[in-house]
Amino acid sequence: MKQPLDVKRLVRQLRLDPLPQQLRRAVHVVREMGMLGEIDPLALPQILRAAVRQGVKSRSIHTLHALNHPGRLALVDDHRSLTYGEVENEINRLAQALRSERNVRAGTPVVLMMENCTEYVVAWFALARLGARAVHASYRLTAPELDFLVQHSGAHLVISSESALPVAAAVRKDHPELNLELLVASETLPDGGTTRLAELVSRGTPEFPSRQAAEVPSENIVYTSGTTGKPKGAVRDFASFGPTELFRVLERLPFHTAERHLIVSPLYHSAGQIFTMLQSAIGATIYLRPHFDPEDTLRALSHHRIETVFMVPTMIRRLVTLPDVLFDQNPTPSIRGVISGAAEFPHALREQAIKRFGARAVHDFYGATELGWVTLINGEEMLRKPGSVGRALAAQEVQILDEQGNPVPRGSVGTVYVRNAQTMSGYLNDATATRDSQRGEWMTVDDLGYQDQDGYLFLAGRTRDMLKSGGVNIYPVEIEEVLSKHPSVLEVAVVGLPDPEWGERVTAIVVPRGSSFDAAEVEKFARLHLSGTKIPRRWELVTELPRNATGKVLKKELRQRFSTSPAA
Repeated sequence: MKQPLDVKRLVRQLRLDPLPQQLRRAVHVVREMGMLGEIDPLALPQILRAAVRQGVKSRSIHTLHALNHPGRLALVDDHRSLTYGEVENEINRLAQALRSERNVRAGTPVVLMMENCTEYVVAWFALARLGARAVHASYRLTAPELDFLVQHSGAHLVISSESALPVAAAVRKDHPELNLELLVASETLPDGGTTRLAELVSRGTPEFPSRQAAEVPSENIVYTSGTTGKPKGAVRDFASFGPTELFRVLERLPFHTAERHLIVSPLYHSAGQIFTMLQSAIGATIYLRPHFDPEDTLRALSHHRIETVFMVPTMIRRLVTLPDVLFDQNPTPSIRGVISGAAEFPHALREQAIKRFGARAVHDFYGATELGWVTLINGEEMLRKPGSVGRALAAQEVQILDEQGNPVPRGSVGTVYVRNAQTMSGYLNDATATRDSQRGEWMTVDDLGYQDQDGYLFLAGRTRDMLKSGGVNIYPVEIEEVLSKHPSVLEVAVVGLPDPEWGERVTAIVVPRGSSFDAAEVEKFARLHLSGTKIPRRWELVTELPRNATGKVLKKELRQRFSTSPAA
């Protein structure tokens, strides 16, 4: 029988008197909940020393695992595999070299612009160790887009992949006043004026940065998609994520220590980051694919015997619609968790995913870069509560408010507000946008929704997406859910277009399944489920819907495109 962890005895052995009460509780949580899995008794004194010195926080998790099981695989990509001991060594070396050679300090903004790779994770955690600002940028940005992020964030250093280097070099060339320095994760020698990341790592020392650096905030900046104007940089404190926040998520997810997790969502977005943090915290082996491809993902799930994966709904759709023969050739018996989020997960697609992977494996959640992880729902609940994004996690509060800021009755649609300890501190250099997102301690990203009597949250679209036709408020998500159930509809987006009689005309923009599409037949189907005011009065066919990197449909683009084109 396992004996409980005797913290007082260990404190006496380590001569750590007094041990802070908060850390004492954290040690109990770490041991009892299995954050570190089975702890090597010989390593336990070192682990506790590190916990006292560095804290039990996200930026120290590799340290704790490196002390406990240094030989366990931590990160795997196409080019190399790193154990927890090797990752810890590289993180510290890079942090020390960035400080000594590039003057990166607490609060220094540094742009990360890479595909998913081991170097991205190492650089991200190295910046966290220093308390620097990690500014996440897509490796697909154009030079004007990167120029905006660099100038808006105040960064003078970009760490890029080889494929993104030409864009970063172009910004440096066109704007010498920025004094932009470039580091590149490349196996070959880059052009003059650029340093290879590996060279910098080799010159660093392997010690963890000073305790002072470990105590300062470490701001993580993720820019929104910019669908309504220039992107806004949401600022959150990376270092504030600790065991308590971790276990609130893990108590309802099928994650276990020392398992295998696949990252196919981009690390420059919040979802890829949170799953990297979660899986690192529980000592998993993380397999990184540079970008999403459905057949490549299926092969990776099968070959590496992956147990959990996060994919946005668009990725899931492309995966589950692969021919059955590919699944026969690449079986996935190890899969226990397929988690989705970041965009609407239609019920018809949920059913497909459940049929393929099982109800216990499929999960969806509500959250945002600005809000953190708010709700969770599993497949069994999805079948009972079609369309819901789940119940709030522990310590997450949700309320639905009207335009005056008053709570609405259960079942009524309003703006979704969230209160928790993980919401962003604000939008970078944008006090107005920050104020507009807040009502006291409550924050919103302008999602519309309602809660049922059991506390399950249902989304009805964004405030800006709600349309009025004939004086009636219409929520596109409700219509999209119905239309997506018709067998001839692969995907659909509903928008409001200007109409002199109705104010806005309900318009369905459809990606058909197959070569034939009969709008009259689909309209007849819709009338069985929707009132007359919600029936689309205009139908448009497209080969694909425009989306951002997280899978959200860019409805602004659709409104602009079809507002200037005649009705079909």
